[in-house]
Amino acid sequence: MGPAASTDGEDAASDPLFGGVSGAYLGLILAPPVIPLIERVGVTEAWTLYLALIVTFGLVTTGTAWILTSRPTVAVTLGATRARWLLPVIAVGYAVVGFASLETTGISGVLAFFFGLLAFLLGVAIATMAQTRYAAAVTADTNELTRWRASWPESAQRRRLHVGGAIAGVATIGFAVGAVFDIALLQYSGQVLFPAGFVLLSTGGSRTAVATERGLEIRLPVARRFYAWEDLESYDLDAESLVITRRWGSDLRFATAEIDDVSLVEWTLAERLSDD
Repeated sequence: MGPAASTDGEDAASDPLFGGVSGAYLGLILAPPVIPLIERVGVTEAWTLYLALIVTFGLVTTGTAWILTSRPTVAVTLGATRARWLLPVIAVGYAVVGFASLETTGISGVLAFFFGLLAFLLGVAIATMAQTRYAAAVTADTNELTRWRASWPESAQRRRLHVGGAIAGVATIGFAVGAVFDIALLQYSGQVLFPAGFVLLSTGGSRTAVATERGLEIRLPVARRFYAWEDLESYDLDAESLVITRRWGSDLRFATAEIDDVSLVEWTLAERLSDD
């Protein structure tokens, strides 16, 4: 975990976007179980079940959004831990359980499956927003040492394109085979895998790295990430790429030719990390 960020609620502004997305995520998770609960007491009319589903989703979403909007420090605290990624994992598990129970739960299982997939997307969004808010908070009052802007090295971009293309291709073929032979599992798997392949195909562009006294911040077009110096292990610099090795997780890679002041960047890293 990185350095603690200031989470003084009196100085932080409200955060309706984080509250709204978090509320929708929780609403998607809690709404489907309402159907079997209502059916258990003898209510089976379709319009009643539909109304109960909508009302539950609306109440949970609104209530959660109201609570979290006025507590922006929740996002900062969540963004400081890896627990933020449990949200999309929980949603995937929720969808899997819904799919596995289709024969016994009927419409509840269908709703759990599709709501779980939607919740997965929102879970990723929540984790990304929390990470961005933590990065902004922890670097707000620290001095900037240097910054550079560069894309991935060419070799890394080729690997990313190959992997992303393979995933997208397998997903497309799986979906097509599932549609032709009416195999639901292949169709659903293709729908889940294709976005992952598309993300790999569309990433790898230029991003800005900002070295501060507390650590290294990576600024993407729609997100920010922060790595404390103690979370980074070493660096390796050659004519093609600058590779910063993390203690946990994938390495950070930059094309050396796109860095304006390589000497300053190397000096900054050498002061804080070991040279491989």
